[in-house]
Amino acid sequence: MDTHNYIKAMRLFVGDPVWTPINRPVADTHPKRAEFLDRLGTGTLPVPGVSSEPPLKKQKAVALEAWYMDDSKEDQRQPHRQSPNRSVGLEELEELGVNHWKLDPTKVDNDPELERIRASQGYTYHDFVTCSPDKLPCYEEKIKSFFEEHIHADDEVRYCVEGSGYFDVRDKQDQWIRIAMTPGDLITLPAGIYHRFTMDTHNYIKAMRLFVGDPVWTPINRPVADTHPKRAEFLDRLGTGTLPVPGVSSEPPLKKQKAVALEAWYMDDSKEDQRQPHRQSPNRSVGLEELEELGVNHWKLDPTKVDNDPELERIRASQGYTYHDFVTCSPDKLPCYEEKIKSFFEEHIHADDEVRYCVEGSGYFDVRDKQDQWIRIAMTPGDLITLPAGIYHRFTMDTHNYIKAMRLFVGDPVWTPINRPEGDDHPARLKFVQGLQTRA
Repeated sequence: MDTHNYIKAMRLFVGDPVWTPINRPVADTHPKRAEFLDRLGTGTLPVPGVSSEPPLKKQKAVALEAWYMDDSKEDQRQPHRQSPNRSVGLEELEELGVNHWKLDPTKVDNDPELERIRASQGYTYHDFVTCSPDKLPCYEEKIKSFFEEHIHADDEVRYCVEGSGYFDVRDKQDQWIRIAMTPGDLITLPAGIYHRFTMDTHNYIKAMRLFVGDPVWTPINRPVADTHPKRAEFLDRLGTGTLPVPGVSSEPPLKKQKAVALEAWYMDDSKEDQRQPHRQSPNRSVGLEELEELGVNHWKLDPTKVDNDPELERIRASQGYTYHDFVTCSPDKLPCYEEKIKSFFEEHIHADDEVRYCVEGSGYFDVRDKQDQWIRIAMTPGDLITLPAGIYHRFTMDTHNYIKAMRLFVGDPVWTPINRPEGDDHPARLKFVQGLQTRA
């Protein structure tokens, strides 16, 4: 606290509220510390790019207005158009990595299209900022500081819901382009692009700020930023034309390996040892397409490359899996092994997707189908699967009693089972059921 000894704050979390401090020096060897230091050094922050939804359409019928600026030193809030005006189209902005959607700002609190954009791009946090002389302390000084040319290590994402203002960005020849933000405009400025912001002569804007993970807004001014890793990465991508487009990955599409099928089947009703295969007779196999209808997705990777696999890194970046760890389940590695295996086998849901990558050994995930029947999925080395939030499922070892798996999470690692029937009324379950009905 400061000397006033009073603060009231809202705490926001992705999923369940987890606040677990790991003190120094214990934290020095924690995976998150290592990941943070690595990101500081390399600028390899994740960029979500592949959505399970249909491609997000940028509204080009309602164009974002942009133009090349003149060299006048008059008030920065003036339009500063050249004479004659040199307009800039959306395609030119997209070549710089600037992307745009036109939304309905009156629906900002309940807009399915906005939610689709947030889900596809991994924007898990948002807040609102209002800039005006009566709302922003030291208004004139703040506006001048926003107008300093700078970059960020992450994309800057802003959605104008009221008022107006300008973002200026540098083009490939280092010329300024001015972008007019009006209600309904949502834009992303890529990490590493030189830009600045200013109010216009109306002196009022209210905008939603969107972030992947924790809200971090750290300007790195020019010329200090010239040697920043994110600037170098931006220039490299600018030269190769591989800047991200919303809903589309800058990499080739991530292919789920269907040549090496994930084996799955409907289970029998036997009460024998849960670790047995429990196939019906005759066997009723389940294909990948049927699993995908339930929201279960699969990739086949090379587990021998787990520590240095570009394909795994592409998947992690596209889906926003910023945290990972490894778990080993076996009688000699897992305390109270038999009790733990029984607890994992309790039917439950989670508020977030469950993502597991089998690197050694084997085991089974069971999921409920649309008719509430059990499907058993055999996990073997190389299988990476995602179970959607809200799906009833369970896990068990097979008779080999050994598996080593990578756990992947968006943000902090939270694994909170919500058992049946408590899960029936959980928002994640209701959303999952609604999604099944929509797909049907």
